[in-house]
Parts: sequence; C-alpha cells; structure tokens
Amino acid sequence: MPLIIEVLSEAPVNEILDGRVYRKMSPTSRHARVQGLLMSILERCGRDIGLAGTEWDFRIGVVDDSNSFVVPDVAFVRYERLKAIAAHDREQPPVAPDVVAEVRSKGEKAGFRKRKIAKYLACGTPLVLDADPATCRIEAHALDGARAYVIGEKFEHPATPWLVFDVGDAFAGLEYFSK
Repeated sequence: MPLIIEVLSEAPVNEILDGRVYRKMSPTSRHARVQGLLMSILERCGRDIGLAGTEWDFRIGVVDDSNSFVVPDVAFVRYERLKAIAAHDREQPPVAPDVVAEVRSKGEKAGFRKRKIAKYLACGTPLVLDADPATCRIEAHALDGARAYVIGEKFEHPATPWLVFDVGDAFAGLEYFSK
C-alpha cells in the first residue's frame, strides 16, 4: 500500500509551451502500449544511427529563445547530435529531437497538441508522429505538410528514410484493452 501512496503523491509532470504550463496527461493502458511499441520501432529502425527514449525532457526553448520545455512520449536523437551536446546537457538536451512520437491521450486538448507539433517542427524536428490509439492511425507531420497512415500501410517518409515499418505494428495488441 505505501507504494501507491508514494506514486500518487509525486508531483505531476508539466510541459511548458511558450511560457504556458500544461500538465502532462496520465497515460492509459492503450496509450502505454502504443508508446512502448513506437519506442521499439524507433529503436529497431534507428539502432545504427541514434537513440530513442520515452518521456525524455527537452529544453527546446533554447532553440527559439522561448520559454518551452517538452516531454515527448518517445523521442529519437541521432548519435552525432548527442555527441555535439555537452555531457551535462544530455539528460535534458537544449535541442529538438530528430523524431518525436506523441500518443494521443484521453482528455488531451487538440489545440495544445497542434501547437506542440508546430513548436517541434519550428525548432528543427524533421518528423513528428501523432499516433491515435482510438483510430489506429498515425499522422506524420513535417515542414512540407502532414500525411495520415493507417493499418495495412507501410510507414515511409522522406524526412526519415531509415524509418520504415508496418503501421499495424504500432497498434498491435490493442484489442485486449477496452476502448
């Protein structure tokens, strides 16, 4: 029982976008599943060129001189970029990730998600994946626009030629969770 009390008493995770604080939504089982699968996909596809991590803090406001601090569900950063960051800054890099995967959560505000995607792109993230467990759809955002991918399709995008996977792999096992 003490473990539950400790977890519930921890401070919530917040993100800051252009000076405004947003509380990060507590993930559901469906969210956690998709987040884990996207982490595995990014690790597998990008193993030779970089690292992926979940809930990794990024001080992207350093890039555009804004008060912005984000915690992507999954982030990927190329090795060469990590090596260029001072060792003491790698825990909370002052850069935008190379790829971000955000998984939609119940209660999340669509306007915030759109502004966050725009901020990632403006700060240099070449590709942002917006994954929706409810529809099993991934919307890929890049500076040249957005494209939706659904189960049965292969994910491929010119911004990340190394990232190729079956869209269904990002949503495997969701049938075991209620909608």
